Amino acid sequence: MAITEIPKGFKTLLPDEANKREKILTSMERVIKLWGYNPLFPPTVEFLSTFKAVDEKFEEIAFKVVDRETGKLMAVRPDFTPQVARIVASSFKDEAPPFRFYYKGKVFRDVEGERETYQIGFELIGVNEPEADAEIVSVVVNILENLGLKSFQIDIGNSEFIDGVIEELQIPSPTTFIKLLSSKDISGIELFMEEHHISGERREKILTLLDLYGREETLDKAAQIFQNEQSLSAVKRLKEILEILKSYGFESKVIFDLSERKGMKYHTGITYEVFHPLLGCSLASGGRYDQLLKKFGRDLPATGIAVNVDSLQLLLERKGIFKEEKKDFYIIDLKKERKLAYEIAKALREKGFSVARDIIKRSIEESVKTAFGKGYRYVIVLNRELKTPHHIYLSSEKHFPLDDKNLIESILTAVKEEK
Repeated sequence: MAITEIPKGFKTLLPDEANKREKILTSMERVIKLWGYNPLFPPTVEFLSTFKAVDEKFEEIAFKVVDRETGKLMAVRPDFTPQVARIVASSFKDEAPPFRFYYKGKVFRDVEGERETYQIGFELIGVNEPEADAEIVSVVVNILENLGLKSFQIDIGNSEFIDGVIEELQIPSPTTFIKLLSSKDISGIELFMEEHHISGERREKILTLLDLYGREETLDKAAQIFQNEQSLSAVKRLKEILEILKSYGFESKVIFDLSERKGMKYHTGITYEVFHPLLGCSLASGGRYDQLLKKFGRDLPATGIAVNVDSLQLLLERKGIFKEEKKDFYIIDLKKERKLAYEIAKALREKGFSVARDIIKRSIEESVKTAFGKGYRYVIVLNRELKTPHHIYLSSEKHFPLDDKNLIESILTAVKEEK
């Protein structure tokens, strides 16, 4: 194994990718803050018990270490939501809801494929009304549109609908049935019905269940076919959310999926999943988790979503949304005395330009070529041995003398004329 090798499933973002990542995060945070969400920075490592209290599965997938102080097992964060729930239940136990928090960072899961994922998510805690669910969807729409995306869709489901269907149809082995629904395994479902002697109206309703995917008419169809109280209540909730989204003008972004039970084990009720036709995996997922905070000592309803920033960045690159970002000025000073170069750089930075200086000795031609090769728009050469000592290069071949008495003004004039 080479000393430069990193573990499988982890990644390094080089400057070009890192700059794109910063641009994405800045755009997303700006939108999230405009909706009134405040930042949280949970620790990267917590006691494993924090995550196990939410879902035993986290013990299987978490990277674990032993705490030398206590001897207890700790886990490198496999999920943000349990941490947010713990923080709200403990650090904000005397404050009244609602709470709006967002977070960003990596989650680590010891699984096949990607073992680290960069997420930015936001949670609305303490509100049970459908306005909270509609708000989560609306923030997602604003985030993605602000990044220049149009053809995305948000699948909204309600796990309580499936729970009601299972009870109404008296489905045996519910866990197996739910897995078959999640994988859209039609042949598997047919075999399941055959093995459990499900026929007649029950069979027809299950086959109809698989088609409950679409817009508002899907909700009406679901309410006609499944008449149990829990499923009807779930459909009613979805219709209330839709009415709010209609008032915001976001209804075209929403698809209702009642054909499966989505989300993590701790999700209850409404779930969200975001897709784009150019990407084979979801961009974001989340949902309501009304029972989670109770595990940490405070009984509050909650809902939220986490965006997979790695997938989002891949999509934006495929869409060509990122334009090549050039840096502004590169200063080459031929004299050892660097004061003038510093003063020019300072003045340009104060005006919002990025400025770097060449600090490696080489020929002017090589330095100019290096600067343009690194993506700088303009190169300033100081004290060149010409009649007019200072020059600005607009390309390797195109350069102009600068006014020695009004350097900054002549630099800005040359840039303005070039544009």
